[in-house]
Amino acid sequence: MIYANLQDEQLLNLVTQHEDEVAFREIYDRYWKEVFWVAYRKVKSKEPAEELVQNLFLSLWERRREHAILNLQSWLFGAIKFSIINYYKVQMVHEKYVNYVQGNNQTITHTTEEITMLSDLSEAIEKGIELLPHKTGVVFRLSRFENRTVKEIAKDLDISEKAVEYHITQSLKIMRLHLKDYFVAGLIFINLL
Repeated sequence: MIYANLQDEQLLNLVTQHEDEVAFREIYDRYWKEVFWVAYRKVKSKEPAEELVQNLFLSLWERRREHAILNLQSWLFGAIKFSIINYYKVQMVHEKYVNYVQGNNQTITHTTEEITMLSDLSEAIEKGIELLPHKTGVVFRLSRFENRTVKEIAKDLDISEKAVEYHITQSLKIMRLHLKDYFVAGLIFINLL
């Protein structure tokens, strides 16, 4: 079989149904450069752009059985745009924190334990989101990371507002349970925002 001659849908089917690594590599080779340039033009730095692209393809592979992708190219470019938005949100939070510390004439000092705790919390949040069903995860990200209203999410995803509310409720239940060990750390982090 010559993978380069296959259509995206055929490659995606091989990846999702048969865990075909060669088909996944073909998808990667076919799209990584275009996706990288989209990220690079937005973040204007090679390293973060490369990291965003690697994380995108890693997510595609790790969640290959969960994705219901109809158009691979559209999904990849939509997902990288979403990743870029999250990248800038993280940058804004960091900037707010630095400004807060500077505004209060405090010095930024973090113990190794604090840095590890925040890193673990961030990782736990991402893992918690991965536990959510796909659509619930999308709604959660739009609601909590992009601060979209129920009405906006319903319009964007072409679902009812009740469905959006249901997904938000479900995601919060699952995330609360998943993050119960990080509750105190989460409160500290939220208070810094």
